[in-house]
Amino acid sequence: MTMLSKISTIDNNEEYAWNNVYELEEFQSFNRLKIGCASLEVAAILNFCKNMNGPFGVLHVLLVSRTGERPGRYESTPFTYEELELFLWENQEYIEQDGRHHIWVSSLSNEGQFIYDQHNFIYAYGDTEGYMKILQEKGFTQDSIEITCPHTHNYHFEFDDHERSLTQQPKWKHHPLQDGDDY
Repeated sequence: MTMLSKISTIDNNEEYAWNNVYELEEFQSFNRLKIGCASLEVAAILNFCKNMNGPFGVLHVLLVSRTGERPGRYESTPFTYEELELFLWENQEYIEQDGRHHIWVSSLSNEGQFIYDQHNFIYAYGDTEGYMKILQEKGFTQDSIEITCPHTHNYHFEFDDHERSLTQQPKWKHHPLQDGDDY
């Protein structure tokens, strides 16, 4: 499949991408990392999770549906790391290339949380010092990262089956969207 753009500029419809950068932010009363990957966001999240004890939870936050599914928060049953890895790789293209949703991955033992949002940012909560070391080893640099121009989120028909599959998981729980989910 051709790489599709999750987010693009409005003026010339160019993909809005990051250059492997991260920024340490103060968020409420704690620090978090805001990460912009050039590609392979799923691999970055799995790299952070691989040394955690687990189990892991996934929250698929469907903001806009192309298929008539209910927008909302779709909460998974607990995953082992191996199950999380399989789930993220099976859905990698949808997760990385479609802007209708956010994906949250959380260690249910409170070791960390990663929110990959529709703006192509990964927000990392937990051991920010450890995450920065991992990023630096992978060649990431620390810098400010912001979306600086009008942009659009792209919802590709190629991923409609992924949307249906994730919203129709029999053991997953549906919850309404919360204020701030569509920031």
